[in-house]
Amino acid sequence: MKPKFIADENIPFSLIKALRELDYEVATVGETAYFGIKNNELAELSIRQGKIIITRDADFTRLKRSLMERIKVIYVKLRGSPDRITEHVLRKILIDALLSFKTTIWL
Repeated sequence: MKPKFIADENIPFSLIKALRELDYEVATVGETAYFGIKNNELAELSIRQGKIIITRDADFTRLKRSLMERIKVIYVKLRGSPDRITEHVLRKILIDALLSFKTTIWL
């Protein structure tokens, strides 16, 4: 079973599109909730929906312990063009990360 994702507002659409083309279920924040949703609310939503958050927001690494123990997050620390970010994240997700996915991946 392929993992399902919620892409935070700061994730390039090129990454969302590429994951969808590979038949991954990827919802944007706007599709799944509303723009401007608080991080803790998005974390709770991802837990209820069984989805992994993909974000560039470091605040997701500092949520309450009770949330950090239950969420799955891919934190993208990269800077640069959306194409560079997309290429790097896809490589990490598809080759390395998903085979041994635990709770948080640092890119």
